[in-house]
Amino acid sequence: MTYMPIKAAAHALASYYPHAEETEKTILNCALFAAGADAVGGIIPGLAIPATIISCFGTVWVMYGKLCSKLGISLKENVLKLLARAVLANIVANLGSAIAALLAGMLIPGASALASAIVAFLAVYLAGLVFLKLIAKLVLKSSDLTSFSDISAHEMKKTVRETKVSKDDLNAAKEAYAANKAEC
Repeated sequence: MTYMPIKAAAHALASYYPHAEETEKTILNCALFAAGADAVGGIIPGLAIPATIISCFGTVWVMYGKLCSKLGISLKENVLKLLARAVLANIVANLGSAIAALLAGMLIPGASALASAIVAFLAVYLAGLVFLKLIAKLVLKSSDLTSFSDISAHEMKKTVRETKVSKDDLNAAKEAYAANKAEC
């Protein structure tokens, strides 16, 4: 593996949060869970896309809760929803080609389950990565590291928009999938 953004993001947060290094495992486990759930849902014809959507959004929501708990962050539900929606929109924009592959895979029996699992893994992995990057940016702007209550909703939205998924991030997610696909 040449680029490890989750490990780097977790390490960057380690000086602020004592359990930050454990977030990498949480993200990977959630991505593997989503891929597995997706593969099962994708076996049934016509359910690949709904399974992807449901498993990704549900898993991401649970993952964000686990990450916040691990870091000791207690975000209000409306703030967490704002962050989750913005991060997921960013991820969807970056996974356009993967979603196209999923749609194409639906034409080949059995391929939709695999394509769906890959998209789910990538989406959840990237959502975790972007969330850690976002937390790292918020830490620098806030004196309240447990709730970021001193950051306005406008500033938080701006910070979310500035937190992007890079090609390196997407490549790292693909590498992580390849390294862990036996577990999916």
